Amino acid sequence: IPNGILWGENAKTMWHIDSPTRRVDAWDFDNATGSISNRRTAIEIQDEGAFPDGMAMDSEGMLWVAQWGGWSVVRFDPETGGELARLKLPVSQVSACAFGGPNLDELYITSARKNLSEEALEKEPLAGSLFRARVGVRGVESAVFAG
Repeated sequence: IPNGILWGENAKTMWHIDSPTRRVDAWDFDNATGSISNRRTAIEIQDEGAFPDGMAMDSEGMLWVAQWGGWSVVRFDPETGGELARLKLPVSQVSACAFGGPNLDELYITSARKNLSEEALEKEPLAGSLFRARVGVRGVESAVFAG
């Protein structure tokens, strides 16, 4: 199930979140034809109960991956799959992230409250909120659709 899809700055690599397998895969991308090839695993989510659910790229080429069920957004090196930083949140269902602000130096993070019981909502009253964090790196501008 494709959940997060983005392209690297050079448009030669496409990253794709496959939530059920708990992976972020990389593909070679041909910008002229739109074809993809050479699928490979870039990141495997190890946290118990966490599923990758949305992502953003920063100006250093690192991926920020929202962890549904994992209470966090994690910064990964897509070349090694290694975790570089973790931003813990007061909500379990972290759904997506995107860089914004005038300088693209703020990470905006969405969350959900889907199927949370009343008891769970008492423990995480901010479920469903939008969060903003300064994470020390800038994002990259999104590509503009040309067609």
